[in-house]
Formats: sequence, structure tokens, C-alpha cells
Amino acid sequence: MKTTDTLNALMFLTDEPDEHLYNNVADAIISFGEKALPFLKKKINNISDFYHRQRIEYLIYIIERHDIMKKLKSWRDKREHDLMEPYFILAKHHYPKADWAWYGFQLMMIIEQAEQELNSELTPLEQVKTLNHIIYDVNKFHGDTNYLNNPDYYFINTLLETRIGNPLSLGMLYCIVAERLDIPIYGVDLPNHFILAYCNKTERFPQLEDVLFYINPYNNGNVLTRRDIRNYLSQLNVKSELKYFEPSKNEFIVKKLFKTLIKTYSMSGKESEANELREMMDY
Repeated sequence: MKTTDTLNALMFLTDEPDEHLYNNVADAIISFGEKALPFLKKKINNISDFYHRQRIEYLIYIIERHDIMKKLKSWRDKREHDLMEPYFILAKHHYPKADWAWYGFQLMMIIEQAEQELNSELTPLEQVKTLNHIIYDVNKFHGDTNYLNNPDYYFINTLLETRIGNPLSLGMLYCIVAERLDIPIYGVDLPNHFILAYCNKTERFPQLEDVLFYINPYNNGNVLTRRDIRNYLSQLNVKSELKYFEPSKNEFIVKKLFKTLIKTYSMSGKESEANELREMMDY
């Protein structure tokens, strides 16, 4: 009750004309974090003054930005093994009104479909063949070059709705399914591309010597070799480096998602969205 009373009182002070006093009010509201959001969103519905609305919108923006950074930091420090969590956190921030229970259900259905087809007798190549069948044949996920520079198609909800993705979104989906099924598949960063590595299971994070083969999630899960990667780099006139063959940790994949979204938003002329992601990226 005390929190409610305090926030209600602070809402009456958001139109304080004295900037110094208002800054104290704003700091107090921000200190309540996401608890203040319902009060601010209720308040903004009853405001017609443009300057006053700008104040409330900025407070909402600051609190939501702090909240997402807090959630991502908690994930990085405690649950870095779970790629699904940050992928949903970012998408929920961009599409707050979407039906996230439905998207979660869709993803769990894909995982359950794969689980029913897998067994301990399958070889790594057979496991990948099974995953490919579920993801690309049964659920019809596929890549489309027409959407490579569209930022919307990098979010998990758009991928689950349209079944259209790019190397990164399809690769993250593939990784999430594999993680949930305890299959040692990890992301591998390439220039202008994103592939996967199937690795031997180890107690430590896998290294280059643990990689059995590579997977191209953008091309229906086609299996790749190191020679294929070297040829790809050669076509781009890029020097072969260890980082282009080694598995990447999930935190690095999430950073790549941030950078790719920033790039595509900038290319689309949406600098405000790009700048917001720049501010959140160093969580």
C-alpha cells in the first residue's frame, strides 16, 4: 500500500514546472523500476499537454530500458546456457502487445515434435537429419533473401508467424531446439552469415577440436565442412581466422543479434530504434 500511495503522489508531480524539482520527482519514479510502469501508462492516457506527455513517455522509456538490461544481465550471469530467454526478452520489448503465450507454445510444440523422433541410438548426422525434417519439412521454416535487411524478421515472433527467416534467426531457432533436447549444437559467427557446429559433448565449453561438422540453418540444415567455410571466406576475400570455425557462446550470439538489428534499423532509416539498442547492448 505504501508503494501505491507514494507512486500515486508522485504522479501528481510529473507536471512540476521547476526543472530541478521535477528531476527529483523523475529520479524517485525511476527508482521504483517496473512497478511504476502501470501508474505512468495510466497517467499518460489522461494527459493532453504535449510537454507533459513527453516527460511521461521518457520515464516509461528509461524504466523499460533499465528493466530489459537488468533481465539480460541476470540471464548472462545465471542462465547463459538458455538462448531462448534473451531472444524472447528482446522480442517482447519490441512487440509488448503480442501473444507471447502462443509463441512459447509454438516453440514448445516444435521441440516436442523433434523429441518424439529422436532416440539415443541415432548418430550425430542422423540427429541433424531428424531436426532438419522437423524444422524445415514439417514446420516449413525457410530463408528468403528478400527479408535479409528487414529488422522485423530477426525477431522470434515474426519467425514463428511467417516461418520466414534469415541465417541468424533460423540459426537461433535451431540452437534453441537443440539446447532443449541436450544436443551439442552451437552457433558459429561468419562475416555476413551465421552457421552452426555439432560438437562432441565435453565438460567445458567446446573448442575447435570438438567440432564434428557444421550446419547451414539458412539452407535447410545442409551439412558443411571446414573446407566449405574456407571457400566461403575466400569468396569474400576474408582471411581465415580461428573465430570463424570455433563455437560461440550464447552471449556472443545475443551481441550479434543486437549488432545486426542495429545495422538493419539504420539501413531502414529507423535511427531511434537503432540508438535504443545501442544503449541497451552493453548490459
